[in-house]
Amino acid sequence: MNLLFVCTGNTCRSPMAEGIFRNRIKNDDLLSDIHVSSAGLMTSNGNYASKNAVEVCHEHGVDISSHRSRILTADMLSSTDLFVCMTFSHADILMRANVPKNKIYVLEVNDPYGGDMDIYRQCYEEIEKKLVTLFDLLRKHYGNEL
Repeated sequence: MNLLFVCTGNTCRSPMAEGIFRNRIKNDDLLSDIHVSSAGLMTSNGNYASKNAVEVCHEHGVDISSHRSRILTADMLSSTDLFVCMTFSHADILMRANVPKNKIYVLEVNDPYGGDMDIYRQCYEEIEKKLVTLFDLLRKHYGNEL
């Protein structure tokens, strides 16, 4: 399964979510085969993750220091099995690009861009908390396939 986290700039929320997700599934027998990545709807390729995002993730043992932003491409649209959007606005853009609604999952997480470390810590905690439901859904899905 190819899972893609989607936000606006691919420098804060989606790389944080990608890092948290990767960290969580690396020792999970059911979910370890999921290919995880992230992209932005309005970005350019190669931007570093924001300093605050990198630092907050580091505080939790999640390393996103090597992350570089990627713009969402047509290839990604066709090869992704599940799009995890940071907001309903991102999901709406994907649906207008003919991504089926059943391939979209929304976390609804506010953008911390430009905020201080406390804002980024709140964002990290919110993403982590909202990913628990996604983990449960994916584990149930993969468990039923066995």
